[in-house]
Amino acid sequence: MTIIKINKTLFVLTVFTVISSIETMGQKMVQNTAAWIGYEMYLPFKEDGRWGLLLEGYSKGSDLVSELQGVFYRAGANYYLRNGNRLGAGIAYQWDLPYDELSLPYNNPDYRVYEQFIWRIVKKEGNKVWSQRFRLEQRWLGRKDDPYSQSDHFDYYKFENTFRYQLRYQYWFKPRWAAVIYDELHIRTNAASSDENYLDQNRLYLGAAYSLDKRREIRMELGYMNQVFFKSSDTENGLSRMNHTIRITLTTDLPFKRK
Repeated sequence: MTIIKINKTLFVLTVFTVISSIETMGQKMVQNTAAWIGYEMYLPFKEDGRWGLLLEGYSKGSDLVSELQGVFYRAGANYYLRNGNRLGAGIAYQWDLPYDELSLPYNNPDYRVYEQFIWRIVKKEGNKVWSQRFRLEQRWLGRKDDPYSQSDHFDYYKFENTFRYQLRYQYWFKPRWAAVIYDELHIRTNAASSDENYLDQNRLYLGAAYSLDKRREIRMELGYMNQVFFKSSDTENGLSRMNHTIRITLTTDLPFKRK
């Protein structure tokens, strides 16, 4: 029954993304091609241990890799529950550069604190993995009163609290090959207080993973992500963007120490 419910949830999120994308086509929609190259590492301190690290980083390119869109880094601690689920918290940093007409006309920082819970269901001897990630991010965004100022100084830091929900499915159809699909929704929980949209963005991803080892602890992943921003809080009302993004990611669950 749980798997059926998760399947329905993924289907609903996918349909919601497609419908919302079609609706935003009626507004002014800016479309970009992009490439994100990076890593996502869950690193237990020891095999079957309770504590570990999370390290994540990306270089984001616009027009595939011809221009830099920004960089992103995340670091935190994980606590592994006995049932395979995970609790985590830490910090993150993003440096954004203008890359289209919706972007702020200056480079700007994005400082974050995050908390998350990952719920996993593993089936068929580990060949099918469902996961749901619930993440809260408290964000401080560097802003200027004069957007065309040449100064490196930021006049204030705008606060946003974002809730991110990701539903992911991974199927190992061969010993070292897997298909991956996920959908992630971003919601501004404090939008009412700042007269902004609650719905921030949605990321729909389809890709393939190849394991570099027999334990499937080190993987290379290649896929396409459709990233839709439902209006922008930093531009006039009604403007939206869609990024067609190629993602190349090194992922791992390799422990620091074996038993």
